[in-house]
Amino acid sequence: MNTAQINCFLEVAKSLSYIQAAESLFTTQPAVSYQINSLEKELGIKLFNRNNRSVILTPAGELLYKELSSLSENLQNIIQRAKILHDMDNRSVITLLIRRLADYTIVSNTIKCYTQEHPSIQIEILSQKDFSTKDLLRSNEIQLAFCYEFEIQDDPEFAFMPLTEGGYYVFVSKTHRLAAYKSLTWEDLSGENLLFANTELQKNKYITNFAKLNQMNIHVFPPYRTFDSMFLNVESGIGVTILPCSKKKKFSGLVKIPLLDLPDMPIGLAWMPERKNKTVQDFIQNAKLCAK
Repeated sequence: MNTAQINCFLEVAKSLSYIQAAESLFTTQPAVSYQINSLEKELGIKLFNRNNRSVILTPAGELLYKELSSLSENLQNIIQRAKILHDMDNRSVITLLIRRLADYTIVSNTIKCYTQEHPSIQIEILSQKDFSTKDLLRSNEIQLAFCYEFEIQDDPEFAFMPLTEGGYYVFVSKTHRLAAYKSLTWEDLSGENLLFANTELQKNKYITNFAKLNQMNIHVFPPYRTFDSMFLNVESGIGVTILPCSKKKKFSGLVKIPLLDLPDMPIGLAWMPERKNKTVQDFIQNAKLCAK
């Protein structure tokens, strides 16, 4: 199985059309057909039922599509991280992690001011979901992180400068019984299914005290592998989730309600003091000025 076969299979499985797959891959329909036929022959598996009018995945094809889609996404993440490490060896660059639920205003203003003063230095943005902020800083894949304080709290290996704050919110579907509430407390969540994802944003003591949640009759589901899977299940009405989030952030298909029982969480820049060079120090100083 090679890359060309995998790409063709994923595109056909996604669109259920050889013509559309060929257009997406900037190739011809016969070329796509050849790759699919060679893949089926190599695996000894029929992946599609097809006639002149339709293309349908077989059960084996559906399983392969589901698993290869996940592997392909993980591979792209790994390649992106490898490229960042390569680029760091070849030019002046600051790699900055940004949490996707935070308000980026201060960061974007900081980047604008910093690049005007230092036009030869490039800012690479890593907008990630699942990797540990501490691990990324330790490995030097990033030099700075715009993250929540709890991600590096009580660890003397790291420094943190608060720039703004984000509250904790309950996310529910638009048809959920709590959707009309203006604010919520833990008591309001009694009897609810609480969904989590295996991400850093939900690995904190404020929302993962499972003994306390059990006492309040809040049912914790096993964590989903990805953020997107969790959000889709919340939107489907299976349960609710709790996340630290910027007030300005909006989500299609979901209602975001403040959870009053939890304090606001500082959001700011984190770094490793032992690796803070002048380039990183200047960026931190710019961020401090922009936050005033």
